[in-house]
Amino acid sequence: MRSVISTAAIVMVASLVEVDRVSFSPLALASARTESGGQDRVAGILAATKQAMGGEDKVAALKGLTAEGPFRRAMGGRDMEGVVTLTIERPDKMRRVEEMQLGGMVGGPTIENVSVLTGNTSWQDSQNRGGMGGGMRIMINQGPGPGGPGGSAMTPEQIDEARTRRMKVDFYRMTAVLLADAGTPWVDAGIAESPEGKADILETKEGTGRTLRLFIDQGTKLPLMVQYQDPKPRIMINSGGPGGPGRGRGGPGSGPDGPRMRGGRGAPGAGDSPPITPEQIKERIAEMQRTPPEMGTYAMHLSDFKKVDGIMLPHKIETSLDGEPNQEWTIEKYKVNPQIKPDVWQKK
Repeated sequence: MRSVISTAAIVMVASLVEVDRVSFSPLALASARTESGGQDRVAGILAATKQAMGGEDKVAALKGLTAEGPFRRAMGGRDMEGVVTLTIERPDKMRRVEEMQLGGMVGGPTIENVSVLTGNTSWQDSQNRGGMGGGMRIMINQGPGPGGPGGSAMTPEQIDEARTRRMKVDFYRMTAVLLADAGTPWVDAGIAESPEGKADILETKEGTGRTLRLFIDQGTKLPLMVQYQDPKPRIMINSGGPGGPGRGRGGPGSGPDGPRMRGGRGAPGAGDSPPITPEQIKERIAEMQRTPPEMGTYAMHLSDFKKVDGIMLPHKIETSLDGEPNQEWTIEKYKVNPQIKPDVWQKK
């Protein structure tokens, strides 16, 4: 038999069927699809999970939260480090702020990225705060959007709509992680088995039309992993510019194929590369927009559960991309049902 090992130390035993690198028990999967009691099993699993999290009433009473802590991420062949602050207000608001530095750059620039979803609208902003050269630019592209007729460039309205759709999907992924709630009904997708135990698998369809899976530990009844598919990010980093030397560059496809997060800081000799010009940047962005992105399988592994105001919440979220470490987020501080000022959602 083949096996797949996740960073959450669960080994999915592939007796006969393997989907998205996660193995399913064929008998359990078949029963989930054919038995009339399939949805009763789903309801029982979710009821047990809510009870393990602190109780149905406690979970239902959670209308908002904030989560804050340091993260590390593999980006463009480099390690990025910083702090993430996440604010969620149910049913449809989310603010994510990332303040990050390029790994290994003492005194380098701090880049702040802000993403906000408020119902059917959204906005994003990015600020470069200081640094030795002030010339760093990081661009992330996940492939072309729907575009206009005949493949023409997207209009500002189309860009806004695409961003809002993407952020709604991100919102429900986070509520699935934190509250076992994806905004749409779960269905039974079988059982994953390992020497350490078993996990119930629930799945639903995202706004993308792709599948979102939630793995729940049969022992603790707590969420263990959330899995989905998304385009792999294509990253271009230009750290040259006035006042500072070039520190190499990425390119389309450089992100997911770079060294692992725990490995080196970039390709050999990258520090000798000159900064890319504005013309080269435009050319690479145009190439990103023309080329369909490669899809990847993401898995968010949840661990270090602790009670916060009576609700069990994960304090470590490790994300892998196609089985390789991609990001670690250690949540040092939660606030449950905090007072959230209206201007948090407004663009300044």
